[in-house]
Amino acid sequence: MSQKIAFYLLSIIAIFFIGYNYSQINTEPVKPEIITLNSNEVEKHKSDISSLQLQLEELNNQLILALDELKTTTQKLNLSSSKVQVLEGELSSIQEAYKLIDVALKKSNTKLLENEKTLLGLKDKLSNAKLDIQIIQFDLDIAEAFLRAK
Repeated sequence: MSQKIAFYLLSIIAIFFIGYNYSQINTEPVKPEIITLNSNEVEKHKSDISSLQLQLEELNNQLILALDELKTTTQKLNLSSSKVQVLEGELSSIQEAYKLIDVALKKSNTKLLENEKTLLGLKDKLSNAKLDIQIIQFDLDIAEAFLRAK
């Protein structure tokens, strides 16, 4: 068993050495290349870069303006929502007051109907009393005339 392990170990070491040497032989040093640039191309690239920078600055300014508008709109929205909350509170108070007034009005109407019924009853009693007074007055006149006649 130990012979197998030794064989594998020696095989692996041999493979590493062979691989290392092969990589050293086949690796060529990098040769420097000379790049020639046309001055027109350089100027074109410079103008493209400056154009792109101007566009970037313009977009940046637009973004800043849009953010300012968004901030203003957000503030207006917050103000409007707080006004809506205040108005909803006032509306709720008005509705409560309306309900209370409506209940009071219904009570007043009920009391008014009761008073009208009482008034009608009193009118009937008054007309009966007037009729009784007239009858008594007539009887009194008859009695007075009868007493004068005697």
